[in-house]
Amino acid sequence: MDDVIHDFGVYTYVVDIIFDEEELSDSDDEDYQQLLQEAINMLKNLTQRQRQDIYEDLLQISNHGKLKRTHTTHVATKHNVHLRTVQRIWQRAQNCKAQGIPVDVKSRIPKNCHRKKIQVDLSRVADIPLNRRGTIRSLAHALGVHKTTLHRWFTEGLLRRHSSALRPYLKEANKKDRLRWCVSMLDPSTLPNNPKFLKYYPYR
Repeated sequence: MDDVIHDFGVYTYVVDIIFDEEELSDSDDEDYQQLLQEAINMLKNLTQRQRQDIYEDLLQISNHGKLKRTHTTHVATKHNVHLRTVQRIWQRAQNCKAQGIPVDVKSRIPKNCHRKKIQVDLSRVADIPLNRRGTIRSLAHALGVHKTTLHRWFTEGLLRRHSSALRPYLKEANKKDRLRWCVSMLDPSTLPNNPKFLKYYPYR
C-alpha cells in the first residue's frame, strides 16, 4: 500500500480529529417545541364551541358593534389562534347582522371540503329506449355515470324501479298441474299420516 501511495505521489499521515461537542441548553429545545405547538394550534380547525367563544369575547369587548385595532389581536392571543381567524369570525357575524339573519359562526368545512356531486338531468331517463335501461349496468352506461352512483339514486328515491309483468297469471289448470307435480314428489309409503319426500326425484 505504501508503494502505491508513493507511486502516485500521495502522502498522508494519520491525524486524529476531535470535535468539541458543545452542550446545548434545554431552554432552546423548549422554546422550539413551544413555537411548534403554537404553530400547530394556529393551523388546527376550531370546534363550534371554540368559534362561539371567540365571537362572544369579541362581542363583550366591542363598543356598539365596533372593535379597536388591538382587540382582535388580544382575542387571538387568548385563544392561541391566528389573527385572521378571529377577524373572519367577526366579519361573518357582521354580515349576518347586516342581512338580518341569526349570527352563525360555524365552520364551513363540512359543506365545502367533500367532493361535489355530479349534476345529471334525471329527465333523460325517459328518453332512453327501454332496451338500454333494462338493467342498472345498461342505464348507467346510457347516462354516463357509475353503477354505484345509479344505485345510490335508487336508494335515495330519485329513481324508481319498475318491473314489467312478463309472466301471465296462473290459470286454474296451471295451479292443478303444479299441485299434482308437488304431490308426485311424495313417497307413497309414507302417506297419509307421515308424508315424506322421495330421496330421489324421478325424471319424466
